[in-house]
Amino acid sequence: MDKRVETPGADAVKRVPRRPRVKTMPLEIMSVIGLLIVWFALTHTVVRPLIFPSPESVFAVITSRPLTVIEYSFATTARVLAGFLVGSLLGVLNGISLHMNPTLGRVSDPIIEILRPVPPIAMMPFIIIWFGIGDFGKVFLVATGCLMILLVTTLEAIQNANPIYVQAARALGASKGYIYRTIIIPAILPAVFAGLRVALALSFTLTIAAEFMGAQTGLGFMIMQARRYLDTPVIVAGIIVIGLLSLGLDRILRLIGKRVLRWSPQTASW
Repeated sequence: MDKRVETPGADAVKRVPRRPRVKTMPLEIMSVIGLLIVWFALTHTVVRPLIFPSPESVFAVITSRPLTVIEYSFATTARVLAGFLVGSLLGVLNGISLHMNPTLGRVSDPIIEILRPVPPIAMMPFIIIWFGIGDFGKVFLVATGCLMILLVTTLEAIQNANPIYVQAARALGASKGYIYRTIIIPAILPAVFAGLRVALALSFTLTIAAEFMGAQTGLGFMIMQARRYLDTPVIVAGIIVIGLLSLGLDRILRLIGKRVLRWSPQTASW
């Protein structure tokens, strides 16, 4: 006698209720909150206000003069972006040009190696003599630093590119310009974007240093003015704003890199 096993229908199957997902706070936010707690605890127990200001005094500085902070932040950001864009573009173009012309590359190599370890800020006295304390000199200083970083990054990235694809394209009769457009430039883009992030951080360093030397606006000018009167809350407020601006621009650059290089596995961890 055959025994048939009856399977329950779809309606008879009891669905196991899903547990509601618990939203956890990102580690980035937790680290910032932890830093603020430590800062608050130290400035109210051990550290005197003159040594380092409390969080509420720094927050009071930002809220009491928001227009000044916005104006100075805009001035600094404009100088950073102008020098960063000009210097980075020239660095990438010059790196590709030097690689395309080996003779020019060999002639330029010792000059690049001599100038590469020299900090751009060492040229600040000459920049003040040549261009004064206006914005052009500050942009020129930032562009010089970014140019050298992207120049070296581009040359190294081209030399480390896989030569098999280049050789295959040459065997098929591809021109030199076509090889650079379709093989070499896409291959070096991940390294170039990494160099751009380094150059962006250096742009803030050089801009603030230039504003220390001579400026009438900018976050560096604000910090320098506060230093003369030992106004530590203003100094820390300027440092925090610089950090937030740098973080925001770096995040934008990373988003652009992920968008442009979505085919590259190297950008998965950005």
